[in-house]
Amino acid sequence: MIIAVEGCAHGELDKIYESVERLSRQRNVKVDLLICCGDFQAVRNERDLQCMAVPDKFKDMCTFYKYYSGEVKAPMLTLFVGGNHEASNYLQELAYGGWVAPNIYYLGYAGVVNIGGIRIGGMSGLFKSHDYHKGHFEFPPYTGATMRSAYHIRSLEVFRLKQLQGNIDIFVSHEWPRGVYNYGDTREVLHWKPFFRNEMANNTLGCQAGEILIHELKPKHWFSAHLHCRFTATVQHNEHQTTHFLALDKCLPKRRFLEIIDIPHDLSKNLDLCYDPHWLAILKSTNSLLNIRHNTQYMPGPNASSSERWNFQPTDEELQTVMQIFDNDFRIPLNFTQTAKPFQPLPYRDYNRGTSQPKAQLNPQTSAFCEKLGVSDPLELLIGKSVVLEPVTNPDEIDLEDDESDFPQEGETKAPEKSEDGSDLFFLDTNPGKPQRSKMSLPTPTTEVWEEPQQKANEDTIQSTSVPNDEVATVAVVADTPKDDGEDQQPVVKKLKRRNLELYTEPEEET
Repeated sequence: MIIAVEGCAHGELDKIYESVERLSRQRNVKVDLLICCGDFQAVRNERDLQCMAVPDKFKDMCTFYKYYSGEVKAPMLTLFVGGNHEASNYLQELAYGGWVAPNIYYLGYAGVVNIGGIRIGGMSGLFKSHDYHKGHFEFPPYTGATMRSAYHIRSLEVFRLKQLQGNIDIFVSHEWPRGVYNYGDTREVLHWKPFFRNEMANNTLGCQAGEILIHELKPKHWFSAHLHCRFTATVQHNEHQTTHFLALDKCLPKRRFLEIIDIPHDLSKNLDLCYDPHWLAILKSTNSLLNIRHNTQYMPGPNASSSERWNFQPTDEELQTVMQIFDNDFRIPLNFTQTAKPFQPLPYRDYNRGTSQPKAQLNPQTSAFCEKLGVSDPLELLIGKSVVLEPVTNPDEIDLEDDESDFPQEGETKAPEKSEDGSDLFFLDTNPGKPQRSKMSLPTPTTEVWEEPQQKANEDTIQSTSVPNDEVATVAVVADTPKDDGEDQQPVVKKLKRRNLELYTEPEEET
């Protein structure tokens, strides 16, 4: 099978297909399959563009929308994984994979397919340790933080891929597996990217999840992109298993972003894109591990004190169940459906101005797949609940708060928060009729006064205070109380602060 491998697509499908056609003529071959290694940018319209994690000045519709609208059709079957520059809202509709346009298939968060007997696996996104053990809690409209965490690799997908048995012919990721440069000519990498030197020395360049999988799955070929340079390496796992690693650049002139390889396939099989039955069995058996929460959830492992299942390698019974569900026909249905209006190009139009993000919506492809296999659509679980997203904080910050989730599971009721006196902080209005105003209960108004004995008549009645003299009035009040022991009681004088005293006193009559 003749396969074209492309690095970062960045939405330039017209240029990529033109380059494949030109290279095919030079090699005198017919390309059967194109594989893109991320940053595909399946942007359908202006609103999708607002869900892509790039600065506004780099947001460009490019040419994918023409393939989505049907204006043109991909000249060859195209397969891709997601990277860190994607219309995340659209790809989230297809968590388990699906057609983003006729003849263009997305592998999902992770996936395995077959074509002509060649088994192809893939994993989308970038590795970030602070999100690795979280669930897929993001959905549009995104915040600046969730727009990025939406494409971060999760441990669930890696755990599922580790359950695979048998040979993997091709594995595709956006990010390089960590440490793969140690199996090739590091001088070549540093020649093009000298600023990678410190990361390579500290063993932090690349994806930790990819490092696990390349040694666990031992695929024959591994294709990546992301670092925008061409690089090859050979990972010798043992005497019989070797992985040939190839990384490619992005689609730009005079850049090494495209190569053609020939991989033997089963000539007795059609080149139809098919589900992998082992992968379907793994999805079905691990459905209970699906997490849509923001909090940390670890995958099960061997533990003598626990009876929880931790080995999800498909059993014969599980494979038989999947075969019955699909009637032993694993061809992926050609059921592409538009779920948003395609872009309509207009001259002198700034499609970044005044355009908002779309709301999350379900994709009929995913709904049909989940219903048939009996698994859950993570996006449906999210938008079917009232979910409050927690802010993404600095992963190095020490969290002194209780790490409890704000995302209750199905059938789980979260107790209302209590104040210090035990009363509810929030309540539900059980009589939502005409809104009524509650009566305000205020204390009786009082005036602060101070008392002092009445001064003699020839003394000034306005005392020296910290406020201007015209702001203090002295009011003499004679208390109507009985005399004690025949002594005259002096009347109590109450002083009130009053501004603009002259406005409240009558002028003396001239004599």
